[in-house]
Amino acid sequence: MVILFHQLPLAAMFLAVLALSLAACWLLIGLVRFAIPRLGYRLSEPLPIRDSVINACGGLFALIVAFSAAGIWNDAVSARTAVQREADAVETALTLAVVLPEETRAPLTKELQDYLRGVVTVDWPAMAKSKPANDPAFDPSEKHLLGAIDLVSRLNITAAYSPLLNQLLEIRHARLARLTASVAGVSWAQWCAMWLISTTTLLSVIICNSHAFRMQIVAAHLYVLVASAAYFVILAHDRPFIGRISIQPTAFEGLIKR
Repeated sequence: MVILFHQLPLAAMFLAVLALSLAACWLLIGLVRFAIPRLGYRLSEPLPIRDSVINACGGLFALIVAFSAAGIWNDAVSARTAVQREADAVETALTLAVVLPEETRAPLTKELQDYLRGVVTVDWPAMAKSKPANDPAFDPSEKHLLGAIDLVSRLNITAAYSPLLNQLLEIRHARLARLTASVAGVSWAQWCAMWLISTTTLLSVIICNSHAFRMQIVAAHLYVLVASAAYFVILAHDRPFIGRISIQPTAFEGLIKR
C-alpha cells in the first residue's frame, strides 16, 4: 500500500493521507463517545486522564518522525552520490577508451552505450517498482558492464590500461550502491511505530476533550492535520527512485547522446 502512495502526484498523496487520517479520527471519536457512557462516566464530565499523556505521546511521535526523516535524508544523499559516481565513471571510461586499438575500442564503446541504455530503460523502471538488487530485471545491464570489464581485462598490456579498468570497476561499485539505495527507506517497523504512536496520541486528545464536543472536534482535527503533514513529507521522500520528486537518469541520458 505504501508503494501505491508513492506513485500518486504530491497533491493526491497529501489528500489521500489526510482522508485516511480523518477517517481514523472520526472512528476514534465515535468509539470514545460510545464507550464512555458504558464505562460509567457522563459525556459532560472530564475524564481522569491528564494532558501529560498527550505531551508524552506527542514527543515520542516527533522523535520517531525526526529519526525517520534523518534516515531518509541520508539515503537520498547516498543515492544521488552513487548515481553521480556511476555517471562520472562511465564518462571517464568512454574518454579513456579513445586510446584503445580500433578492434577493442568499438566493442567496448558499444558495451558501455548498451549499458547506459539498459540503465535508463530497464534499471530505472525496475527501481521505481522497488525490485531488489538481485532481481533478474537488472541482469541485461549487468551483462553489458561485465562484458566491458572482460574486454579490457583481456588486453595484452593490462597494466597500461589499468586506469580504464579501474573506472569500469568504479562503475560496478557505484551501480551496486545505487541498487542498494533504491530499496532503502522507512522500514515496516518504523511505519508501525509511527502509526501506533500517532494513533495513541490522537486517542489521548479525543479522550481528554471528551467533555467538550466542539473542542474535541477542533483539537482532534488540528492534530490530524499536523500528523498528516508529517506522514506526507516522509512518504514523498521515502524512496529515492520512486515518486514525483525522485532521482531521474538525466546524467545517463546525456551520455547516451555522445
